[in-house]
Amino acid sequence: MNWNRFRERLRPLLPGIVLVLLLLQPCLDVLSYWLDVLQLPNTLTLVLRLGMLAGMVGLGFLLTQRKRGYYLMAAVLGAFTLCHVFFCRRSGYVSLFSDLTNLIRIYQLPLTTLAFLTYLNENRDCLQAIRRGFFLCLGIILLVEVLSIATGTEPYTYVNKSIGIRGWFYLPSAQSAILSILVPVALCYGMEQKKFHPAWSFGFGLVAFGILYCFATRLTYAALLGTACALALSLVIVKKLSGKSTGGAAIAMVACAILALVLLPVSPMERNTELVTINAQLKQEDIHALVDADDAAAAEAGLTGRERELESLRSAYEKYLPGVTGRFGLERTAERYGYSTSVSDLSNTRLQKLNYCRMLLEDLPECTIFGLELGKMTFAGEVYDVENDFHGIYYLCGVAGLVLMAGFFLYFAWRIVFALLRDFKRYFTMENAGYGIALICGIAHAYFTAGVLRRPNTTFYLAVILAAVYERTRDHAKKEGYHEN
Repeated sequence: MNWNRFRERLRPLLPGIVLVLLLLQPCLDVLSYWLDVLQLPNTLTLVLRLGMLAGMVGLGFLLTQRKRGYYLMAAVLGAFTLCHVFFCRRSGYVSLFSDLTNLIRIYQLPLTTLAFLTYLNENRDCLQAIRRGFFLCLGIILLVEVLSIATGTEPYTYVNKSIGIRGWFYLPSAQSAILSILVPVALCYGMEQKKFHPAWSFGFGLVAFGILYCFATRLTYAALLGTACALALSLVIVKKLSGKSTGGAAIAMVACAILALVLLPVSPMERNTELVTINAQLKQEDIHALVDADDAAAAEAGLTGRERELESLRSAYEKYLPGVTGRFGLERTAERYGYSTSVSDLSNTRLQKLNYCRMLLEDLPECTIFGLELGKMTFAGEVYDVENDFHGIYYLCGVAGLVLMAGFFLYFAWRIVFALLRDFKRYFTMENAGYGIALICGIAHAYFTAGVLRRPNTTFYLAVILAAVYERTRDHAKKEGYHEN
């Protein structure tokens, strides 16, 4: 087969392929949701996503003339996997297959990014397909949310409180990240299509920010305000640099931010916060009652000092920290929590999972460099995988994995800074601003939740953003065209 001829024929098709890949993402998410609702195995979506990943990477490998990037990626990931498996075996494997599956989920981000770097290098028109795809994906999500409400099958963001609009999407933290990544790019694209007309910009803002507002999480609300303000500032800067008529659009973004602040007291996020506060007060009263009862029993048994203090915590800790106490014992758990009786400590699920993994790593120090097996984080049927992606990378992939992931992100951050320092006027555009804001929103979600770096749907969008950032910060002054030689 003449590979050069194959590449020449396939290159013009790449924007369409990219658009299809993007539009498939919300459809697969809806399929995953309904499989879960119908209590069917998620084998179908797992196979589809793995097949899509293999297809994307395989296509990129066939297209590129620079295959050493793929060889280097394979070498790094392969060597890391061997080291991880070696040290996990020393501590005794629970399930090698599940552990390798989890690693593949983590590897999806760099692999998908590499594939999209190839597509963009071969055909820069893929950039326009990405922006159009993000805009359409947000529209599909809005349509799904409307359908879920109209059919009375609306799954709330907080199901037990009937608060927030999530639509037919499975994991709230992942969907929050997806929306926050989509909105900046989609808004920039929509405003640009209407030449930054103030009315159209305000209309696009109401819809996009309305989706974030109704989602009801603190992160989506923060993304709403942060994106609106960042876009307003970017529009002002672009007006100064290029003379484009973006001032009205900037005012529209500020108006959206002000409206969100005015509506804060009646927002679903505020309602959820109120219920969380009430629930915390009830839990605190319960904790005090349990501690007082155990303390009285300990005093009656003649216990004193630290022994009495420890026994006074038994019922509260066993109720609110069952996994940590059951796995590591009351005394060690109490020491980890500083003998706290505060509801903010004992009912904090994220802190509980984090402390579980900290203590687990203390027992398995040989896994510090290359990470723990995911199966080790399960106790009595409960999974204590941490609810923070960067912490998750540290515990699942060790110091080596965290350094690799941090270096991966820092490389793209360096490219952004270097490009702006090299030629600020040229590189500070609304398209680039949209990508930059989306990247910040994605990383913020990765820091505060576990729905980005280890979820196939969110890693896809983040990988696309990283590839677009790379392409938009390249110097095409010497050679314009589809690819570099």
